[in-house]
Amino acid sequence: MTDWGALGDETVELLRRYLQIDTTNPPGNEIAGARFLADVLTREGIESETIEAAPGRASLRARLRGDGSLGGIVLHHHIDVVYADPRYWTVDPFGGVIRDDYLYGRGAIDMKSTGILHLGAVLALKRARVPLKRDLVFLATADEEAGSQFGAQFIADRRPDWLAGSEYAISEIGLIQTHAGLRAPLASIVISEKTGLPLTLTARGEPGHGSMPWPDTAPNRLIRALDRLLAAERPPRVLPEVQEFFSRMTTVLPAEEAAGYDDLEVSLRDEAFRRRFYANRQYAAMVRTTFAVTMLRGSAKSNVIPPEATAQIDCRMLAGDDPNEIAEWVRQAVADPNVQVQIAREPKIPNLSPPDTELYKAMADTLQRRAPGAVVAPMILVAFTDNWVFRRCGLHGYGFSPFILEEDELQRIHGNDERISLENVREGVRAYAELLLNVAGA
Repeated sequence: MTDWGALGDETVELLRRYLQIDTTNPPGNEIAGARFLADVLTREGIESETIEAAPGRASLRARLRGDGSLGGIVLHHHIDVVYADPRYWTVDPFGGVIRDDYLYGRGAIDMKSTGILHLGAVLALKRARVPLKRDLVFLATADEEAGSQFGAQFIADRRPDWLAGSEYAISEIGLIQTHAGLRAPLASIVISEKTGLPLTLTARGEPGHGSMPWPDTAPNRLIRALDRLLAAERPPRVLPEVQEFFSRMTTVLPAEEAAGYDDLEVSLRDEAFRRRFYANRQYAAMVRTTFAVTMLRGSAKSNVIPPEATAQIDCRMLAGDDPNEIAEWVRQAVADPNVQVQIAREPKIPNLSPPDTELYKAMADTLQRRAPGAVVAPMILVAFTDNWVFRRCGLHGYGFSPFILEEDELQRIHGNDERISLENVREGVRAYAELLLNVAGA
């Protein structure tokens, strides 16, 4: 019999120590996180293997073997995290600080916490000597925050044996929302995600002295081009899976707030509804190809007008989008022959897993046990995860989390003072262990 209280306390301590390891990408240094995980697994008698795609860019795999009668489950998380500027945090981002029943740290939600839930659940099943009908593959990857080249993609290309015999993959970042105004909890399971189409805009012009500017310098052309791009608006497109998410949402929202959500394609033709809907950044991104200006480069000196100025655009595509059509649409929106629009690297075409598999149904049951009365909805994530890679390897990949998160917690992802409640960690590891027992126990 598992002592859930003791397991919860152990999981909190493991996460606290994991958050203290700085794996900011770049440079990543995922090898430090992999060594920590390997040490924990070794103490439990579980063998693991670590590979490096480049010096320090490490991923780790361990396998808890079943009888092979059913396909395995890959429990994967990424070791790397985005940068955290300590000037804007109230605690050390890598201090593993516990305050007011919250554990703070970069990666507390995205996504070292999920990795430690995976680890804690695997340890619980191993200690209980639970016979398994599916292999459980614990996988920690490098480089997800910068495109997965040194992590999931390297594994898919160079170590497909790590995935051999697996049917499913579970990763980030489904959740349960219970905030005020909802008539019942709303839980989501991610079945797909938007993917990136990185674009580079390059304006060219005559260089000169900053004391004698003129209208058509390269930076001025670029600024005007970006203004036209951001003012242009591609029409919304409502995927069936997105409509299903909002249809489920109507059952938990007050009637006045839910008005129009049952048929978004029609409702979004109304300017007033569209303005209200787009005011929610996540909702707006779920129905549109989006363009975010993220990096600008011009002169290397303040008094020199450069011959070239560039902007990097983080474009995110919906399933069914044509990358070449999007690039041509941007050229038309920019409307300047002296501004070149290029696809910066090969685009990732969106893919999707069905919401009717055995694992999906078991995850939905788990969420409803965690939050009784919850309405579970399939979701398309507006960000990118390693599941995209593993779906291409033939696995059904889902984003799942038993975390109950308020809007404030969600806004801290990639932001300041990222944190997770101790209750979420303690209850989360039990929920994960029970989920795996349900779908993998013999």
